[in-house]
Amino acid sequence: MARASYDDWNFMGEVHNEELRLRSARASKSQQINSQRNSFIFLCVVILLTLMGLVCVYSASFETAVSNGLPHYHYLMMQGIYVAIGIALIVIVNIVPEVFIKVMSPLMFFLCIIVLAVDLFVRKTMIINSDTINFLFLSGVMYMSLYFAGRENRIDRVRQIIPPLVGCILTLVLVLLQRNFSYALMYMALMVTMFAAGGVGLFGVILLILYAVVPAACLIFSKSERIIAAANFLIPGFGTNPRADSILVAKSAIASGSWFGKGLGGGVYKNGVIADLAGKNILACICEELGFWGIILIVLFIAFYAFVGYSAAKNVRKQNMFYSNLAIGITTMVVWQFLLNVAWVIGLLPAEGLPLPFFSYGIGIIPVLLESGILYRITRVKVNTAESDRIIESIQDELMFPERYEFENH
Repeated sequence: MARASYDDWNFMGEVHNEELRLRSARASKSQQINSQRNSFIFLCVVILLTLMGLVCVYSASFETAVSNGLPHYHYLMMQGIYVAIGIALIVIVNIVPEVFIKVMSPLMFFLCIIVLAVDLFVRKTMIINSDTINFLFLSGVMYMSLYFAGRENRIDRVRQIIPPLVGCILTLVLVLLQRNFSYALMYMALMVTMFAAGGVGLFGVILLILYAVVPAACLIFSKSERIIAAANFLIPGFGTNPRADSILVAKSAIASGSWFGKGLGGGVYKNGVIADLAGKNILACICEELGFWGIILIVLFIAFYAFVGYSAAKNVRKQNMFYSNLAIGITTMVVWQFLLNVAWVIGLLPAEGLPLPFFSYGIGIIPVLLESGILYRITRVKVNTAESDRIIESIQDELMFPERYEFENH
C-alpha cells in the first residue's frame, strides 16, 4: 500500500514537472515575442524621430536658405544625405559579425584620442567638434564595454581599472584643454555610468569622481580668463555673458509657442534672430512651432528609447556582458545628450553646446543613427533561458520529492 502511494506521488510529481516545463517553455516563448515586439517598436521610434527631425530641420532652415540665395530645400537635402549615410551604417552594423565590433572598439577609442590631440595641437576644432563629438563618446563606451566584459564585470583589484581610467582621464584632459566644458560634463557622466555598469560599484565610482575633481578644477581655473568666464556664468550681473542675448531670445521663442505652438513653418524667430537655429538651438524652433505638447511627444519618444535600451541591457546581461554594457552606455549617451542640449539652450550650461539627438542639423545625425543601429542589434539578441529554467525545475522537484532523490543517491 505504501509502495502504491509512493508511485502515485511519483506520478503526480512527473505530471507536475511536465506542467512546469511547459509553463517555462511558454514563458520563454512569450519573452522572445516581447523582445521581438520591443525591437520592432524601437525601430519604428527611431524612424519616427528621424523623420520628425527632417521636418523640423526644413521648417527651421528654409528661410535662411532663401535669404542666402539657396533653394529652400537645400539644408533638408543635406540632412537627407547625412540620414542616408546613417541608415547605411545601421544596416552594416547589423550584418557584420560581433567580433568585428569588438575589434573596432579599442581601435576606434585610441584613434579618437589621437585625433583629439592633433586638434588640440593645431588649436582648431576641425575634426572633433559639436557634430563629431559623438564619435568620441561612442568610442569610449565601446572600449569600456569590451574591457569590463572581458573581466566578466567583476572588478576586485585597483590595478584592474588602471587602463580604462588612464584612457578616460587623458581624454577628459584633452577635452578640457579645448575649453569644451559641456563635452567634458557629458564624457564624465558616460564614464561614471560605464564604471558603475562594469562592476566598480557605487562607492568606487564616488572615489573616482572625488579624485578627478581636484585636477579638473585646477585645470579649469589655471588661467584668469577661465575664472572670469565661470564667474560671468555663475554670478548674475558679473561682467557680460556672450550668450546672454541668444539665451534671452531662445527663451522668448520657447514661451511664445504656448500649448499647441504656431504650426510648422509659422515661427517668427528664424531669419537670423537665433544663431544656428536649425542646429544646436533647434529646440527653440520646435517649442515655438509645436508648443508644449509637441515637445512632450518628443520627450515620450526619448523615454521609450531609454526604456527599450535599458531593458535590452537587462535581458542580455547573463548571456552577453559586452552587449549589455554597450546598451547601457549608448542609452545613457542619447538621454544625457538630450538633457544637456535642453539645459544649454535655456542657459543652464556655459561654453559649447551639444546637438539635439535626431533633430539638430549636421553630420551629428550619423553617429546617433549608428548608436541606434547598435542598440537595435542588441534588442534582437535571442535570450537563452532554457538552462536557468532547467535548474529551477530541478530544484523545485527535489524540494517536493526529497525521498526520490535520496533513493537515487543510495
